Amino acid sequence: MQQSITSKLRTGLILLSLLFSVTDAAFADDYDDAVSALSDGDYHDAYQDFKRLARRDHVEAQFQLGMLYLFGKGVGQDSETGVEWLRQAAESGSYLAANELGRIYLSGKGVARDEQEAIKWLELATEIAEQHEGEAEDGCD
Repeated sequence: MQQSITSKLRTGLILLSLLFSVTDAAFADDYDDAVSALSDGDYHDAYQDFKRLARRDHVEAQFQLGMLYLFGKGVGQDSETGVEWLRQAAESGSYLAANELGRIYLSGKGVARDEQEAIKWLELATEIAEQHEGEAEDGCD
């Protein structure tokens, strides 16, 4: 009896891991499609793809969506919404989003200029970068 429960649990865990692998692969494919649309200048499709992924907590898509809103590409320009998407991405660990927020608050483009807020986001960007230091070099000769 105990062995059959353990066996079923093990099988269930394997199936769950396969499901997450398939989901991760689908996310990667969807993200690649969105990046391709963006690089082809098809901002509307890029916006649609990034928005779908961003709503599902895809951090890189949240950053890209924020940038599309800031520049009005594929969607009407909306600094407030753009900053909000960047904020979500930064709080989820995006160095690029945190750095961009720091630059935005330093310049005052689309937001009230706020040096304290800029410092907060630039410090977060530094923290994120330090946490991931060396990852890009892993496996390099």
